[in-house]
Amino acid sequence: MKISLISIVSLCLISCAPAKSSYFGEESWVGLTESGAEISFSKLEKEEIALNVYSPDCVPCWKEIPALNLLHAEIQSQFPSKALYMVVDPYQIVPDITDDRPFGEVYKLAKERMDIEVKNRNIQVPIVFMKKPFHVKEGGLITGTPETMLFVTKPMRLYYNFLGSISEQASADVIRKDAKFNFFRYQFGMESL
Repeated sequence: MKISLISIVSLCLISCAPAKSSYFGEESWVGLTESGAEISFSKLEKEEIALNVYSPDCVPCWKEIPALNLLHAEIQSQFPSKALYMVVDPYQIVPDITDDRPFGEVYKLAKERMDIEVKNRNIQVPIVFMKKPFHVKEGGLITGTPETMLFVTKPMRLYYNFLGSISEQASADVIRKDAKFNFFRYQFGMESL
């Protein structure tokens, strides 16, 4: 009797164990790159991705750019199984646009705005203009900017969310000593603390 009960409980626990899956719909996140190519994050040939949510109207976002550029360069050269993208909600960054406007029209306006940002702020991280259901709004997964989300991709699942800047330092030497910057690197599997 005891063996039967143990077997039944074990089977129930095994079959009821939570699967590693998405809880926020991020497996359906798709966007357009600056060149207009479509990118689906869940289909990337990367094991982990970091998505930094940016807005041209966000001063901490501007201050974070040197740290993001430093991370992007390091990831590209040393961690081929990882990627960092700067993502924008085009409906958020284009003034006076309503959610019912066609994505293509909003993408064009958002791209014009981000082209100026790239030039003026020396952004080196690849930018992706996100399609719905991605949205920066109160009560959603992404509530503001800057915010950086870390995902595993097979299946795509959020495992850490940084609220605020990773670092607002300007000098690479100072950024490398910043505790939050190093915590990001640790969480993203770039080094141990």
